[in-house]
Amino acid sequence: MASLKEKDTDSVVFYGGDTTVRKDLPDIVRFARDYGYRRIKIVTNGRAFSEIGFLQEIMEKGCSLFEIMLWGSNPPLHDHLTQTAGSFWETIRGLENLAGFPDEKFVCVRIPLCIKNYTDLENIVATALNFNIQRIILSIHDHALSFQSLLPHIKNAINISIFNRIWIQTEGIPFCIMQGMEQHIGEISHGVNTVYDRTFRHHDYCSKCLYNELCPGPEVKYLEKFGAKEFSPVLANKFIQDIKALYE
Repeated sequence: MASLKEKDTDSVVFYGGDTTVRKDLPDIVRFARDYGYRRIKIVTNGRAFSEIGFLQEIMEKGCSLFEIMLWGSNPPLHDHLTQTAGSFWETIRGLENLAGFPDEKFVCVRIPLCIKNYTDLENIVATALNFNIQRIILSIHDHALSFQSLLPHIKNAINISIFNRIWIQTEGIPFCIMQGMEQHIGEISHGVNTVYDRTFRHHDYCSKCLYNELCPGPEVKYLEKFGAKEFSPVLANKFIQDIKALYE
C-alpha cells in the first residue's frame, strides 16, 4: 500500500448505496484517519445519524464532512422517492443531530432533482436551511426533466440561499443554461460529477461556446429526449478568464 505522501490528495469520500449500513464504518473511518487522510467525507441519506450515538462515534473516529441526500420537503414526497416509509423523519432527525455539533463538522445537503420533485425545490431548500448547514448542491437526477421547466426553480433556490448566506451549487446543468449564475456552477470548482454513472456529450453549438473546454455538455440521454433547442453558445463573458482560472 502506498504511503499518503505518495498520493496527490489528503481527502477521501465514502459513498455508494449507503455506507452507513456497514457495521464496520467507524473502523473504516478510523483507518482512513490513521492512514493520514485529513478530510474524510460520507455521502449518505442521513437516516443512520438519527441515532446520535452512532453519529458521535463516526465523528470521534475522524469524519467531519457529511453530504446528506434530501429528496423532498415533506414525508409523502420524500418517502415516495426513496421508496422507504418513515425515511423523511429519520433524515430530518439525522440533520438535527448534525446541527447539534456546530463547530466540529461541515454539512452539505444534496437535493437530487427529478420530474417528481422539482416543483418542490424551493420548499426543500427552505427545509434544509433549518439545520445549520454549510452548502447545498442541486443535482440533476433525471434526464426527463427539461432545463426550461427547471430553471425558474433553480433561480428561486439560489436567491433563497443567497438571502440566507448559504453556499449553493448546481451539478449537471450546462454552463450556457447558467448564464448570469456562473458562480454557482459546481463543475467549475470540482470538475464533472463522478458519483453517479452519467455520460455527457457536446452538441453542434458547443464548438462556438467560450465554455467548450470546461463544460461537459448535456447528458446524452437528455439530448436524445429534448434535442439541443434549449442551448446556445456563450460568445462573450467578461469573467471567462477568472472562471478558467478557478477550473484549473
